[in-house]
Amino acid sequence: MSSSTSEIIYLNNLEVISSTASHSSSEEELEDVFPDGGFRAYSVVFGSFLGLVANFGTINSIGVIQTYLANHQLVDVKTSTVSWIFSIYLALSFGNCVIVGPFFDVKGATWPLVLGTVLMFVGFMGVANSTTVWHFVLSLSICVGIGNSLNITPLVGVLSHWFQLKRGSAIGLATMGGSIGGIIVPIMLKSLYPKFGFVWSIRILGFFCLGCMLCSIFLCRERMTRKLTRVERSQFLGEFKEFFDFKALLDPTYSFCIAGTFAVEISLLSMLTFFASYAIAQGMSESDSYVLITIFNATGVLGRLVPGYLSDILGYFNIMIIMLFGFTLSMLSLWLPFGHSIPVLYAFASISGFFSSSILSLTPVCLSTITPVRKFGARYGLLYLFVSTGNLFGIPLSGTIIGEGSQHHYNMFALYCCLIAI
Repeated sequence: MSSSTSEIIYLNNLEVISSTASHSSSEEELEDVFPDGGFRAYSVVFGSFLGLVANFGTINSIGVIQTYLANHQLVDVKTSTVSWIFSIYLALSFGNCVIVGPFFDVKGATWPLVLGTVLMFVGFMGVANSTTVWHFVLSLSICVGIGNSLNITPLVGVLSHWFQLKRGSAIGLATMGGSIGGIIVPIMLKSLYPKFGFVWSIRILGFFCLGCMLCSIFLCRERMTRKLTRVERSQFLGEFKEFFDFKALLDPTYSFCIAGTFAVEISLLSMLTFFASYAIAQGMSESDSYVLITIFNATGVLGRLVPGYLSDILGYFNIMIIMLFGFTLSMLSLWLPFGHSIPVLYAFASISGFFSSSILSLTPVCLSTITPVRKFGARYGLLYLFVSTGNLFGIPLSGTIIGEGSQHHYNMFALYCCLIAI
């Protein structure tokens, strides 16, 4: 998803989990010893960057894989059925940060990264040899999806162990890996598909991700872990249960925040999943459709930097509203009326990529302005529990609308994405 990025959310969630389970005296002692720079600290940033290239590079480029499967291995399978592969994948990738966070807090970065790397690599090897829907669900949706979720939380969360005053800059540098990966992966697969075929293209992608993750495992080291006493473990489990406190929904401001995030993410991730297929339906070649995904992620680099800087000056919600308005306007003024034009699709990919890239990264910042610090982790985890559930069913609904892939059905799909974003 181009989301990506999307990445800073895990750190915010993780910090609150950690803070609620730690003694305040320990926190005060640790605040004075953050390196906030130096070779070791920035080597952690580099390791996080490489890991996010692999993980968010895959997520941001999922449309490239969807397009190939829809036109080759699963060409005779209904679009609505194929879409379940990717909805489950995205739901698992983003939906369980609340579970992975406490595991990282107690065990550190190494074990979740090792387990996540193994699952990702095994998953990609399975994807390469898959031929049916249930094969892809097991290999891509479950193995790679859970692998992503195990990796992303420690990759971003470990930065909080090394940076305090410069934490924002460190996160910005590391999470650029998501956008860079979203550029590399489509170009890589575009080049590999015609030369080596799907099997070895996905295997090469798996080895590429393995290489990035091995470097991350070596470089991303936490500075502190905690061994819980029996009393602390009981308190920790009690606090963990608070992450599923649905009483928070009684706060109307928070509920509206959930509703808005829920809608815009369904629109964005549905568009990203089927955008390349949509372009092919308009007469674009399969190879060129991958370029659209690359352009979308490339303009997202600026879309992360510029709004992030301006939000500190003009206000987080103000910039979020502007970016949402720009994203929705680009769909209504370019994609919906002129999506049949190839040049317009290139323009739309550029503009929408810029406006949409900051949506996920600004979400936790906006939430923090309406949520007490001690409740942030709980409310953020609950928010993404709803959002992930929406993605689980929203993407198959998109596939149902597309149906057999006629021009009319693709136009209805574009209208569906526009209406949800509004």
